[in-house]
Amino acid sequence: MVVKNHFIFQVVRENDQYLVKQGIAKSFYSYWMQDALQEAQQYGEVLTLPEVLEALGLSSFQGFLAEVPVTVQTEEIIGKTKAGNAVAIVVHGKGLLTPQRIIAGTIIEKIVDNMVPDHGLTHTVSGKGQFALPLEREELTALLAGNIVPLYSYSGFTKESNLPREYAIVRDLDLNTEVLNGDYSFTILKKIPRLISLAGGQENLENCFDLWQVKLGGERMHYSHTLHYLDLNQPQGRLMEVHGARNLFYSFREMGGPARFVAVNRENLEERIDKEVTIEI
Repeated sequence: MVVKNHFIFQVVRENDQYLVKQGIAKSFYSYWMQDALQEAQQYGEVLTLPEVLEALGLSSFQGFLAEVPVTVQTEEIIGKTKAGNAVAIVVHGKGLLTPQRIIAGTIIEKIVDNMVPDHGLTHTVSGKGQFALPLEREELTALLAGNIVPLYSYSGFTKESNLPREYAIVRDLDLNTEVLNGDYSFTILKKIPRLISLAGGQENLENCFDLWQVKLGGERMHYSHTLHYLDLNQPQGRLMEVHGARNLFYSFREMGGPARFVAVNRENLEERIDKEVTIEI
C-alpha cells in the first residue's frame, strides 16, 4: 500500500450552506483494488466523480488530480429490470461495489500469500474481456428498490435541488440512442444524459467543461465507453476513473488489479476565505 498526502480544494455542505474548504487529502494505491478502497474508506470520505470534478475546477485543473489517474467511488451498474428493460445506474458513494464484494467477485483461489485474479470477470457476447464485476440479479433488484442508497429516476434527478452525498440515478438504456465513442464538442457532451449523471448534474458538467476550455484550451474531448459491447443479460458494475484533466470520464476500469483512491477527512480541512464560490441549488 502506498499512501501519499495531497493538497486539495473541496466544496463541503455544512448546515445547508456550501463552503469551499482546503487542506490535505490522502491517496491510497495498491495492486489490489479492494485493499486500496478499504483503507481509503477507513480514513474518510472517498471522492466521487462529481467531487473530483469540483476539486479540479477549484484548482484550475492543476496539481495531483489533473495529472495522476485516480479511481473514484462512482459506480456504473448495467442490467435489466424484472420486466426485462435494460437500465444504466450511476451510483455516487458506497453502493454495490464494496471491498468485500470486489474480493468475492475477483478472487478464486489463494496460493501461499498470492491472490490470483479471476478471469471470469465479464465478457462481451463475442467473448472479448470487459472485466466488469458480474453481479447477481438480487443485487440489482435491491439497488433499484432504493435499498442501498436513495434512488432517483433520471428525470427526477435533473429536477432535484437537494441531493444527498450518496445516491443513485437510473435511466433507461437504449443503445440506439447512446452516443458512440469518438471526439465531440463540449456543446454535444454537455447534453449527454450519461455524462450528466456521472458529473452529478448538468450544472456541474457545464461548469467543468467551461473552465476546462478556459484553462486548457480547445473545444473538444474524446468520449468513450463500453456500453455497445456489453452483454446486457449479465448484471455488472465497474468503478469510474479520472485519467487526468484531459480524460475525465475513463470508462474501462478493470475490476481486478491496481487502483488509487483519494479520501478526505473533514477534520483536516479548513474554510478557504480567499475565494468565494456560488452554487445554484
